[in-house]
Amino acid sequence: MKNFEIAAALIEIADLTEIAGEEAFKARAYRRAADSIVKLPGDIGEYAAEGRLMEIPGVGKNIAAKIEEHLSTGAMRHLDRLRERIPHTVLEMLDVPGLGPRTASILYRELGIRDLNGLEAVLREGRTRGIRGMGEKKERSLLKGVEEVRRRGTRTPLGTAWPLSEEIAGILRGVPGVHRVEIAGSIRRRRETVGDVDLVASSDDPDGLMEAFTSLPMVVDVPARGDTKSVVKIDGLGQVDLRVVKPGEFVAALHHSTGSKEHHVRLRGMAKDRGLKINEYGVFDEGDSPMRIDSEEDIYGLLGMEYVPPELREDAGEVEAALESRLPDLVREEDILGDLHMHTRWSDGTGSVEDMARAAKERGYQYIAISDHSKSLGVAGGLNEERLMAQAREIESLNEGESGFRILKGIEVEIMKSGCLDLDDEILAGLDIVTASVHSAFNMGRDAMTARIEAAMKNEHVDVIAHPTGRLIGRREPYEVDVDRLIETALKTSTYLEINASPDRLDLSDYWARRAMEAGCGLVINTDAHAAASLDDMRFGVSVARRAWGTRKHIINALSLEDLLEKLR
Repeated sequence: MKNFEIAAALIEIADLTEIAGEEAFKARAYRRAADSIVKLPGDIGEYAAEGRLMEIPGVGKNIAAKIEEHLSTGAMRHLDRLRERIPHTVLEMLDVPGLGPRTASILYRELGIRDLNGLEAVLREGRTRGIRGMGEKKERSLLKGVEEVRRRGTRTPLGTAWPLSEEIAGILRGVPGVHRVEIAGSIRRRRETVGDVDLVASSDDPDGLMEAFTSLPMVVDVPARGDTKSVVKIDGLGQVDLRVVKPGEFVAALHHSTGSKEHHVRLRGMAKDRGLKINEYGVFDEGDSPMRIDSEEDIYGLLGMEYVPPELREDAGEVEAALESRLPDLVREEDILGDLHMHTRWSDGTGSVEDMARAAKERGYQYIAISDHSKSLGVAGGLNEERLMAQAREIESLNEGESGFRILKGIEVEIMKSGCLDLDDEILAGLDIVTASVHSAFNMGRDAMTARIEAAMKNEHVDVIAHPTGRLIGRREPYEVDVDRLIETALKTSTYLEINASPDRLDLSDYWARRAMEAGCGLVINTDAHAAASLDDMRFGVSVARRAWGTRKHIINALSLEDLLEKLR
């Protein structure tokens, strides 16, 4: 939790620094440090205690001092001073997709815009036209973004909610008298965004557990505290509900709290037809006598069904499939044998090729592909032809003497607005895998954007289309693109579509991933890691594939190295 707190504070400093009109390089430094801290494999307090803060990529003397100040006092004076200068409502405008700190700075300093209401007003009045980069089309896009922010409300991305909830559950499992604590609700179903967080526990001492829960150091408010249920609010996570039940009621309570509502409505109807009753306390026969339930599998067994994994409990065909014993054998994280999209210090990553390879081997992978950015993405230090060839020689050197592991030579090549790639075919032909993606000109029309990506797919050297819809969850909507057409073209050109496991993206979404797999299109689950620790994000991508009813046969990086290379050929 402390890692997230400090990273959030540094990101806020970065945003406020830009809004205040200070040099952009300062904001970039804070963001780079924050990104490294989020991806740390250990607790930042240990780094500080051991004098190792400046070993963290992006953390220099000044930022290290601010981190130590936060660890000792719980605050950063520099951040407090910035907050005094700039209203917090200005930061809320940054939630609008397409509105960055620079534009927010101009709106605040030149037009006096301090919140979403003010932003909406000036956009509707056309008063932003004099700002560089603003026009009627941009105004319409930002107005749509304001509506999205209001509609989205307080939902938290899975990438934030899942690890923070795990940390809370881990703390509670250490409380005396506790038997079990599990995360339920939409996190357990791996929905991409989460409302309230639901925890279910069993304990011999409910009072002691409630005291520990409501006294957690990250709690900012306690709206309700009871004997069996309490509600707290946690900064960065929202509302967290804890329900404590007797050990014999735990399975039923976990199943009920996992949801979804629609799934449970179907189950209750089926139970009624069988003379049974299902609720949060258990399964009961006609005489209201409890039936023995040792696992969730028992609940489904009493209804004559296969066990339905939490990710499928959305009333999207899983009930019918379970009754007919035709649920898929969902892909698991341990089925993934390699990661085919990652970045190193050659472009905008924080680790070396060797660092990424070492981390992948520790995960038990058979292979990875290094896919740094290509030359047109200058802001990310993209590789030109000479640097790409130099990186290829480094990879060949690292592969020498390796047994059971292979580093593949790759690139994340830029799809230009015209549909052309920014590297020549003769260069791409010398690589093991070519991933193509869009990082610019997001405002093209639907047909033009679709044709742009299709043109790249028709290039014989392109193997994968990365993050095919370009979305950033909660920050940027997908660009206009006909994904069904991309799926059709992928089938014709033997191109694979990516499920990008970065928790900011999860792109393809579960909806489109299922459509692709039903059409017979092959997928690849990649982390797009920019640091070794981000290889752990694979679990987010696997969750998307599971929600999409995906199995090993749908995922090319569940293949052995030999079979993968044959597919790519």
